[in-house]
Amino acid sequence: MLDIGTSSIKLSKLMFQNRARTTAILVRLEIDGSPHRNPDDTEVPCPHIHLYREGFNDKWAFPVPSEHFRDLTDKYITLEDFMRFCHIVQPPEFVEGLL
Repeated sequence: MLDIGTSSIKLSKLMFQNRARTTAILVRLEIDGSPHRNPDDTEVPCPHIHLYREGFNDKWAFPVPSEHFRDLTDKYITLEDFMRFCHIVQPPEFVEGLL
C-alpha cells in the first residue's frame, strides 16, 4: 500500500509511506518535519527515511540516500523516486495538483 500525507498547517511537510498488509510500515520518507530520535538516542534531522527493521518496525530513521532521491524540493520527482526506491512495479496515476 502506498500512503501520501501532507500537513494542513505546514504545506511543505510531506510523507510518503509503503506498507505491507495494513500496519507493517516498510519504508517512510519524511520531508520538512521534525527530527527523529532513534532507539540508540541518536537524532536524525529531516528529511529522513525510515526503513523496516526486524524487532524495531519503523523506529529507525536514516539520512535520505542522495543516490536514490534526485530532488527533494520537487514533490512529483520525489514521489517517482520513492516509488522506484520501493520497487513499485505499476505506479498509480495521479492528477496534476494532487500534491
